[in-house]
Amino acid sequence: RHPDYREEDGQRVMKQAEITIKVNLHRGSAASNVWTCDLSHDYVSINADYRS
Repeated sequence: RHPDYREEDGQRVMKQAEITIKVNLHRGSAASNVWTCDLSHDYVSINADYRS
């Protein structure tokens, strides 16, 4: 976990309808969009039971 991470900030972001994740590979100015769907309820429930 990043030393500047605050749980309150993470909770606020996760309540949004859409979340943008930016990845900079430092390989030029190309860009791409990837759309995903909601994960299954069981998958989310299992992974919500712990924090890494």
